[in-house]
Amino acid sequence: MGKRLRKEIREHLIKTLKMKPGPIAVRISEIKCDFPQLTPAAAAQILAKKKHRSIMHFLDDEDKKSLSTISGITAKPLIVHTSKKSDRRIQNPILVFPSTDRFVSRHVLEINGTYHACCYTATFILCRKVMENLIIQILKKKFPSQKNKILYEDFASRRSLDFSVILDNFYKSRTKFSISASSAIERIKQKATPFKNDANDKAHSLFHIASKKEIEDANVQEIFDLITVVMKEVNL
Repeated sequence: MGKRLRKEIREHLIKTLKMKPGPIAVRISEIKCDFPQLTPAAAAQILAKKKHRSIMHFLDDEDKKSLSTISGITAKPLIVHTSKKSDRRIQNPILVFPSTDRFVSRHVLEINGTYHACCYTATFILCRKVMENLIIQILKKKFPSQKNKILYEDFASRRSLDFSVILDNFYKSRTKFSISASSAIERIKQKATPFKNDANDKAHSLFHIASKKEIEDANVQEIFDLITVVMKEVNL
């Protein structure tokens, strides 16, 4: 919106929240990343509310209008930050996928952040990226021998195979898993198929733009729940 956090608000936050200017700027930036429609002052109000404070008396009409776009903001904070940035949560996430892998956790945060920011093409591409890497992890753990690298690796380019090939190989190898995991893999293949080519189109073509309906119809939560079933079988 082209606005900057006013000096009097910054000084008030430093005094009342007992935080230094740097951490305050970082927290406000994180909040605006999740809710880019907010003005800096509106984002500062969310930060203050987390600390059981309020700066509503500093907000002008534009600030209050942007704040009103966040449903239920007056009742409770929509973003919860704990001592670890990786533990940040967004209310009503499109994907819940707990992981001890810091990079996976950060990508899940990005997926939820882009979805709530209405950046649906980014959400689509990020979902595929995480799906692909999790399936590769499963194949590596299940088939650790050098000869089985052909399931996910292109030896000529020394890079991972295209996701469509990896997904097909994952499906073909399902008989090596238990009955329950095999059934989950069959369902993953069915549900993840739109991500095989569509994500490539959205990444490389100017004319492919994802919609909210497309993301919701894909039901990424179900896909990741199914992936979890297979991950548990191979002790990931």
